[in-house]
Order: sequence, then structure tokens, then C-alpha cells
Amino acid sequence: MIEDLALVRNIVLAVTAGYLLGALPFAQIASRIRGIDVFTTGSTLAGTANVFFNVGHRTGALVFVGDLAKGATAVFTAWALGVHPALILAAGVAAVVGHWKSVFTGFKGGDGMAPLIGVSLALMPSLAGLGVAAGLATIVIMRHSPLRSTWGVSVCFLVMLSTSQYYQVERDLVSGLVCLASLVLLRSMFTRRRRPSVASNPVYHNIEGGDGLEDAEAMDSDLDADLGHVTSGPR
Repeated sequence: MIEDLALVRNIVLAVTAGYLLGALPFAQIASRIRGIDVFTTGSTLAGTANVFFNVGHRTGALVFVGDLAKGATAVFTAWALGVHPALILAAGVAAVVGHWKSVFTGFKGGDGMAPLIGVSLALMPSLAGLGVAAGLATIVIMRHSPLRSTWGVSVCFLVMLSTSQYYQVERDLVSGLVCLASLVLLRSMFTRRRRPSVASNPVYHNIEGGDGLEDAEAMDSDLDADLGHVTSGPR
């Protein structure tokens, strides 16, 4: 009985820690340092891509590392608490939810793709690394497609799923990650359909490179719809 209570306590602690880690608003903090409100710029999402395209490339890269670390740290925290391996994914899910609905930003956030990758790399570095490599290759090949990031993430987890099934390794865990990835992609597409990019406010396009302030209409129309796409206004 005592052991069961300790197990439940550890799971609750791991999930709570995962949510709070995922809720850390790195994108908002980094953007504010540059004098920009990420929630009124570009896609209005607090994620890597919006910062990368509308604040600066270096800042976006730092945000990506921070968001990836949030997911990975949530998994490591669950391990440290002694959570059963079959239940550790719950902490990763909580990190993604925290990124979606951060308590520190009025329950606003980003897509959750970077924390998802962090969770995957922490749970199975080799398999996830293979999937990430395949996903990046797909993004490069389809760099002119407005759906390149969606294809990249899809290929990443399809490679992980097919590899685990072929070699009969970690099939249940990979299946859980694929389900989580599907939710992330579906939510991303649904959210962006409901939330058009900001056009009334000017945006900063890579201000670190000295490009300065630009009108939204001057932004590259080929920017990924899943990664900080900026349009000329609601259609």
C-alpha cells in the first residue's frame, strides 16, 4: 500500500514538473529581450519558428535549444523520481501540454514540436536521432514547400515507428510517441487555421542581421505555414 502511494506520488510529481518545465516561456523571454512581443508578431505563437523568422535566427536557435531541453529534462526528472519506464512518457506529454498552455503566459504558447523532439531524444537517443536526421533531410529536400515542417516531423516519427517495428524494439513506447506527434501536428494545423498571422503590426525580420523593421507584406510568402508563416492578413 505504501509503495503504491509512493508510486502515485512520484507520477504526480513527475507530471507536475513536466508541465512546469514545458511552460517555461523561453520564446517570450528571448523576444522581449529584443523588444518584441512574440504574441503579437508573425504567427503569434511562442515557438522556435516564429522567433527564428520574426525576431532573429540566432535567437530562434537558442529558443529551439531551450524548448528541446524542456522536453528532455521532463523525462530525466521522471527517471530521477523513479517513475516506471512505461509511465515516463506521461511526463513528456505534460511538457508538451505546458508548452501549449503555459501558466506563465496566460495559457498561451507554441506548437510543441521542439519539446516533443526533446522528449523523444531523451527516451531513445539512437532511434530518435535517426528519425530527426530523416526529418531534417526531408525539410531540406522540400524546403520550397509550405508544408516542409509538417512533412519533416511526419517522416521523423514514421522512420522511428517503422524501425522499431522492423527490429522489434520499444514498439509500445514509439507508438505512444507517434500518437503524441500526431496530436501535436493536428493541433498545429487546427490552431493556425483559427489564428491568422498578424498583419496590422510590423514585424522584425531577423533584426540580428540588421534587416530592420519590415512590413508584413514584404515578408517571404514561402515561409512555412507550420513554422512562423506571415501573411498579409486574414483571408
